[in-house]
Amino acid sequence: MSRIVFGLVGAVVALFPEGVLEAYETVALENPDECSAKPWLVSAIRAEGVLYVLATLAGGRAYGWLTNVAGIAGLAAAVTPRQYLDAGASFAYERPEDVDWNEEFVTGVRVIGVMLVVLALSAFRKRRRTKSISPEETDSNTELE
Repeated sequence: MSRIVFGLVGAVVALFPEGVLEAYETVALENPDECSAKPWLVSAIRAEGVLYVLATLAGGRAYGWLTNVAGIAGLAAAVTPRQYLDAGASFAYERPEDVDWNEEFVTGVRVIGVMLVVLALSAFRKRRRTKSISPEETDSNTELE
């Protein structure tokens, strides 16, 4: 199920990066009209979406890597959501000091972070279980998640 979600999110992000950025700024920022994204941000958003899609289609180690990175980012977002967002703003916006986060969004980022940690741990446990089963015990249709 999580592979399907990552794949669908990746496809939407890859196909509509401008719309994703606009929706993000509308929800996340108190002052979206006062913030200027760096010129390459839309391309980076598209590349991230393509990466999600490729990793989910490849499965195995590629998907494992994606869930591990998502878990690490989720941990940072869950523990320190404002600092996590501020770090992203310094990367993505021309004047990050002008970015004013919507408080409900900061709370939402914490919740999403916790969900990503849970997802990553679940995927890790599933990979470990699959590795502990001998190849004779698995059928050819088993996929690593």
